[in-house]
Amino acid sequence: MQNNFDDKLLNIDITDYWLILNKHFVQILLVFLLTLSATVAYTLRQKPMYQAESRVRISARSPMATIEGAQITWYGAGPSNSISSEIELIISKDEILSNVLSFLRYGDQSKVLRDKNESIYYTEEEIAEIKKLSFDGDEKTFIGSLSTDALRGMLRIEPLRTSDIILIKCDCEYPDVAIAVSNLVAIAYRADFWKCKTQDAKETQDFIKGRLDVVRSELDQNKISLEKSHEETANLGSVQRYQDELTALRIELDRLSQTYQPTHPRIVKQKQLIALIEEQLSKFPETKQSYDDNLAEWELKQEMRKTLGEYLMKAEIDFEAKKTKSKDEVQLVSKANYASKLRPKEFTMVLAGAIFGIILGCAYAFVWEGLDTSIGKIEDVERITGLPVIAHIPLIGDQGRKDWFFFRPLKILRRFLFSFLPFNGGDPPLDLDKKILFNFDILSMTAEAYRTLRTNIQFALGTQKNEGVVIEITSTSPREGKTLTSTNLAISLAQMGKVTLLLEADMRRPQIANLFKISEKPGLSDILVGTAKANDAIRTFTDVLLGNSKWEKLIETPGVDNLNIITCGTLPPNPTELLLSNEFRDLIQELRPKYDFIIVDTPPTIPVSDSSIISTVTDGTVLIYQSDTTSRHLLLRALHTLKKNHTKVLGVVINQLSFDVVLKSGKAGYRYGYGYGYKHEKGNI
Repeated sequence: MQNNFDDKLLNIDITDYWLILNKHFVQILLVFLLTLSATVAYTLRQKPMYQAESRVRISARSPMATIEGAQITWYGAGPSNSISSEIELIISKDEILSNVLSFLRYGDQSKVLRDKNESIYYTEEEIAEIKKLSFDGDEKTFIGSLSTDALRGMLRIEPLRTSDIILIKCDCEYPDVAIAVSNLVAIAYRADFWKCKTQDAKETQDFIKGRLDVVRSELDQNKISLEKSHEETANLGSVQRYQDELTALRIELDRLSQTYQPTHPRIVKQKQLIALIEEQLSKFPETKQSYDDNLAEWELKQEMRKTLGEYLMKAEIDFEAKKTKSKDEVQLVSKANYASKLRPKEFTMVLAGAIFGIILGCAYAFVWEGLDTSIGKIEDVERITGLPVIAHIPLIGDQGRKDWFFFRPLKILRRFLFSFLPFNGGDPPLDLDKKILFNFDILSMTAEAYRTLRTNIQFALGTQKNEGVVIEITSTSPREGKTLTSTNLAISLAQMGKVTLLLEADMRRPQIANLFKISEKPGLSDILVGTAKANDAIRTFTDVLLGNSKWEKLIETPGVDNLNIITCGTLPPNPTELLLSNEFRDLIQELRPKYDFIIVDTPPTIPVSDSSIISTVTDGTVLIYQSDTTSRHLLLRALHTLKKNHTKVLGVVINQLSFDVVLKSGKAGYRYGYGYGYKHEKGNI
């Protein structure tokens, strides 16, 4: 039989899934609302994050060459030119990020642009864009607190698939800052790329220019020395003139020497003139050499200046060529003009929360259904118990309402709200007397259900007895509707023209006197203890009319005068002993000939043994099962208890079963305790 339980999970079709969802609609709705509320709360608490994107194209690298005679020098070749390397360069190189921070904080007054050697790598358009940067308030404070590491964390560099374009993305809580950073990183990267690609040419150009400046400075100094030597040479006069004059002086000295003594003043003067001329002639080689040297150096420096000038021109051409070439290799395809909202995306988050809430709610419903040990389908009850379902009683009070798709959730929600109130744990408060068959139209679904029950009971009994049939009505656990079923079955039999006695043998929680608004005493317990006679305890239709304010409706009900009632009577301290007594057996034998049917309302089977005792004097037992509420294990336990006492179980009546949706919303399992001293509650009895 246990295997039959396990088969419940194996016999599920697509309709069962819908029924499970419909059954747990309120729980699914609550899980959905909680998940959606949590998603909305999380979305509202998130700081906004914006993303700006600029695009840079890195062309296929072709090496550049500088030709000097037979020597060819290549630039730009090597593995570092791959796009992945360039992406890593942007992220890793601190110089690029430092330049970006400098632009953000100081604009065109940054140290980068004030340096002439650095500013040449930025175009006028880029400088104008940097100049337009303006931040204030929180944005300025945020930029002031940025470091290169923090800026690196804001960047995401990605290659565009199947292209040579890289995406420079910046995530920031300030949209203007995100736009500026994305564009500035592209600008700083291109400038750094230009600088790296032209650095060798620039260094060569600067070196030649420096040497040329030195040569020009030396030429200026040589010019001064040459002019001075020329002036000195000019001041000395002509060498030939000095030689002719020296010859004349020497001839004159020879002539005077023949006439005068060596000490003669004219001889001395003549010698002085000759010495002066000789001194002047001795200066000519030194001055001339100095002049010739200065002239030669001047001519050498001039030639060097000319050569360096040619080299400088070539270096400048080479630098500009490389700069132009590298400029074409890195192109700013598109600037970041706006920042899209990265998060939170309210609509997407709420939609995802709603979808997840539905999935989570459905998962909860199926998990809870898997843990539910109750039975909600007629075929499952028959398969598990091995007994026929002789009737299924509808939801009393709901039979006139159509549960359309939009109305059913409201009804389930109403029941859920009432489940927190101390009434009956699921249904809204409803007077018990309104559930008696008197209040329903003879053609109603409820009346038809009880007619089906009485017919199936007669078929189950067969032709064994035509009169004095005693039927026991019991249930597995409290509040499964056994008393209402007993009462309405007795009324239905009476309406069929059968003289019927409704005997209340539940001496622990009696309800029939309250249902019919008749006196409780004397009753069954009083008969069994000998304080009253059976005839004195029998209530007739007249007693019901006297106690009921709705006597007009009772009079209009056909056949109710065939109904007699014996209530519980005084609540005894030992109901089990009374039911075991011979007096109870004698009473049943005494009443049999007087009635066509005796319907005995007994306590539930699991909490107490009263129903097992009573079953020994009855012709059959009908077991009431509360649909989708009572555990299947309790149901089988109750059947095992009854069959152990050789009880003839006629079948199972599924109570409170919705006809449009077989799986009714209810509690999974019932927490029962032995003692059966439960208090009176409105609802099923």
